[in-house]
Amino acid sequence: MDYTKILKRALEITWRYKALWLFGFLLAFFSGSGGNIGRGFEYRMRPGDQLPPGLIWGIVLFAIVLIFVLVIAGIVITTISRGALIGMVREVEETEHTTVHSGWRIGWARFLPLIGIDLVTAIPLLIIALTLIALGLSPLVLLFFQKRVLTILGVLLTVFFMLLVIGLLIVVGAAFGLWRDLAYRQCVLKRKGVLDSLRDGYHLVHQNLRRVSLMWLLLFGIDLLVGLITAPLALAAFAMVAAPTGMLYVATKSALLAILLALLMAIPVSLLLAFLGGIYQVFRSATWTLTYLALQAESHSP
Repeated sequence: MDYTKILKRALEITWRYKALWLFGFLLAFFSGSGGNIGRGFEYRMRPGDQLPPGLIWGIVLFAIVLIFVLVIAGIVITTISRGALIGMVREVEETEHTTVHSGWRIGWARFLPLIGIDLVTAIPLLIIALTLIALGLSPLVLLFFQKRVLTILGVLLTVFFMLLVIGLLIVVGAAFGLWRDLAYRQCVLKRKGVLDSLRDGYHLVHQNLRRVSLMWLLLFGIDLLVGLITAPLALAAFAMVAAPTGMLYVATKSALLAILLALLMAIPVSLLLAFLGGIYQVFRSATWTLTYLALQAESHSP
C-alpha cells in the first residue's frame, strides 16, 4: 500500500471537492473538533447583578432543555456527516464528482447502523475504562488505615498505577477507534448491518494490522503537527474574546454585559475554528476511506 499516494490523494480530494467541507464543518462543530472558545473566563456577579429567583429557574430550565436538544442534534448531525464524508469520497473515486445532496442521502441512509456501531463499541470501551480506573485507584484503600507510611504508599502506588492506566486507555482507545473507523466504512460502502460491519472491520484490522497501524501512526503525527500549528490560533482567538470582555467588565463592573459580549464574540470565532477543523476532518476521513478502498482492492486482486 502506497501511504504517500493515499495521503496526497486525500489532500487533493479535500481541496478540490468543496461539497465535503460542509460535512467536515458539521462534524467538527458538533463533535468539538474545531475547538471551544471562551472557556476559562471566570467572573463573579456583583450584588446589583442578582436576578429574581423565578427568572434564574427559568434560565436554568431553558439551558437544560437547550443542552438536551443540542446533544441530540449533535449526535444526529455528526453521524450523518460521518457517513456522508465516507460515501462522497468513494463517489469522487468512482465518478470524479459528488454533491451535498448526495452526501445527505448517503448519511441518512446509513444513520441507524452507524449509531448502532457507536453504541456497541462505546459500551465495552466504557466498561474497560471504568474497570481500569477503579484498579488504578484501588491503592487508596490504604488511606483508611490512617497510618502515615500506608498513606504515603497508597498515594505513590495510585499515582504509578494511574499513569499506567492512562497509557493503557490511550492504547485501548486507539485500538477501538481504528476498529470503529473501518467498521464505519464497511457499513457505508458495503451497506452492511451493525454486527456484520464490526465483525468484518475487526477481520480487516487483524489481517492488515501492520498497514493500518502504520497509517494510524502517520495520521497521529499529522495530528500533532496540525495541533502545534493551530494552537497559537486558538490562543489568539481566546485572547480576542477574553481581552475586550475583561476590559468591558473592568469598565462597567457588569458581569451580564461582559457575558453577552463574550458570547457575541465567541460565536464567529468558534465558527471560524470549526471551519478550519472541518477541513482537517475531511482530510482524515478521506485518508481512512482511501486506505479502506486500497485494502479492499488488494484483497480482491489475483
